[in-house]
Amino acid sequence: MVGLEVESALLFGACPATDPSLDVSDFENGLPVTHDPNSLFQLESDPIFVVGAARSGTTWVYDIFASHPEVAGAYETWLFTPENGLGALFGSAHWPPRRSGLSRVLSRESLLAETRRFASQVLTHVLEEQHRFLVEKSPSHLYQMNLIHEIYPKARFVHVLRDGRDVAVSVRAAARSWVPQWGQTFGRSISTTALAWKHAIRKARKSGQALGDLFLEIRYEEIKSNPYTSYRTLFDFCGIPYDDTIMESIFQATDFETNYKAKETGFRRGGRVGDWKDHFSFIDSIRFNLAAGDVLIETGYETDRSWLFRRRH
Repeated sequence: MVGLEVESALLFGACPATDPSLDVSDFENGLPVTHDPNSLFQLESDPIFVVGAARSGTTWVYDIFASHPEVAGAYETWLFTPENGLGALFGSAHWPPRRSGLSRVLSRESLLAETRRFASQVLTHVLEEQHRFLVEKSPSHLYQMNLIHEIYPKARFVHVLRDGRDVAVSVRAAARSWVPQWGQTFGRSISTTALAWKHAIRKARKSGQALGDLFLEIRYEEIKSNPYTSYRTLFDFCGIPYDDTIMESIFQATDFETNYKAKETGFRRGGRVGDWKDHFSFIDSIRFNLAAGDVLIETGYETDRSWLFRRRH
């Protein structure tokens, strides 16, 4: 089939060197590229991925992006996760090469190309005519950033960082209400949540070092205290245009105080900074400190271990 496509392209003069109506960008690997309506050709860049530890504010950052009129949002598709998405195709059941699974019939490069085509077709379902950028938000894509980078080499990643103690308070509240299954996994205790947060932060930062300019880490607390500056940081990083009117409309659509009613058993609890000081017992503080106190210092949330004694109650 490929041979016929090449032969037809040459037969009918479909070559950028001989046909001035064609551009080099219309060809890929020597084959003519058809702009399939199920592709992402209308976008000005590869997709943007919002990642982070659970309950770190990734949904809020997603909402900020999706409130921009030129941005399409894909919410928690889990598209590249190994448990529920395409990440399984790149696991040990299929690689190393030629030993088992898919590696018996195609190369990793071919699989990456096929995966990009399929993923792009899936993501087109959120696109409308006015969209020039696409933001996907699945927190656990944090662990798949290297793979996603292989699939979309120019994709950008926004890692949302939040104080792990506030994360632990939010996870515990969620496990006791709207997502009880967390109580059997990483929300089982303050210690397990602290360890999960610690591993997520270190994984994100390690991947971020390899990604270089394609990786941005933004603090939840900074967005709360300086929303407009944070919007500019996000949009400038992604190359998304904006003006004062767009900025104001995004603030009006996503500001916690005016849009979300705090509810202890709800998805949005209020987004309070330093909430752990009202909810951690001294034992909670000790357990978190033992599990992840070092990362609190690494991330600049604390300068030493003495924070254990600075609780409100």
